Amino acid sequence: MADDVAKLSDIGERGAIEVLARIYDRGQPIGLGHDCGAVEWGDDYLVVTTDVVNAKTHIPPGATPPQIGWYATAVNLSDIAAAGARPLGFVAALSMPASTDVEFLRGLALGIEECVREFGIAVLGGDTKEADAISIAGTAFGRVRKDRILLRTGARPGDVIVVTGDLGRAGHAMRLLQDPSAARTEALNQLLRPYPRISDGMFFSDSGAVTSCMDISDGLGASLAQMAAMTRLSYQVDEASLPKYRGLSSLPPGIAKDLLLYYGGDYELIATVRADAIETVLERYAQTKPPERNRLTVIGKVAATGGNVLVTKSGVEPLLNKGWEHFRPSGFR
Repeated sequence: MADDVAKLSDIGERGAIEVLARIYDRGQPIGLGHDCGAVEWGDDYLVVTTDVVNAKTHIPPGATPPQIGWYATAVNLSDIAAAGARPLGFVAALSMPASTDVEFLRGLALGIEECVREFGIAVLGGDTKEADAISIAGTAFGRVRKDRILLRTGARPGDVIVVTGDLGRAGHAMRLLQDPSAARTEALNQLLRPYPRISDGMFFSDSGAVTSCMDISDGLGASLAQMAAMTRLSYQVDEASLPKYRGLSSLPPGIAKDLLLYYGGDYELIATVRADAIETVLERYAQTKPPERNRLTVIGKVAATGGNVLVTKSGVEPLLNKGWEHFRPSGFR
């Protein structure tokens, strides 16, 4: 009978989250399932998120300690960005073998410090423990007005879908890492130094026109599937409008498309905007000229029914709920 007991490999990360949500969902201010949790703080929410980076699933061979430190910090700050919040601080719990070089620890800390300084916050503390393998558990804090927090819910039929930056950058980097002749340093930077869209998230929040938002960590298809599961709406994406990372043009079209839609790891923000405000949002965004890749692209619309679809030159096809998922992965994230 023991063979009939379900394993995490059977249900995947999102199945595991469902198991936990049934235990923990006790009517928190915004509920569970968003990029951040929230604690009431006067007229604001204190938003909190945590993410773990470990050697098995996140650290490709050749990754430097500063790259790992930046990555472990950035993936947490990306969730703060998705909530539209201003970051307040960061803590990290570091687990590693006793045989780890002290210089590795120093480099890791420098990577974390570089990232928090970039966004005007500090490391507030943390913990260190001995373990069989390297693991970094980061926790980031932010603050946002209660009436301006961005959630995965909130979209309405007719809303316009937008995305920051470009897509396929991390997938392209993983392809390069599989090529012995490729420049590994550049590929590792593409993969391990994502730039959290803090200024974009705060802009979305301040606009009052953005109805929902999340960061794209697991791929466009999987991200929109997670939003659709909460809203029961249809997210319709125009393939020709997607902002493709330039490196994808050198790959076979089928592979490029798969990396664009389903690989993830880009940590861009996907959001929905009221149709009557989209022109104003695009105009004001262009005026803000954020220092990191200044690009906000309309990629589709929200509908009441029809499932998630990709509109192509030849018709309409399903936008699959496919992407990165822990307990079922191959490769690195």
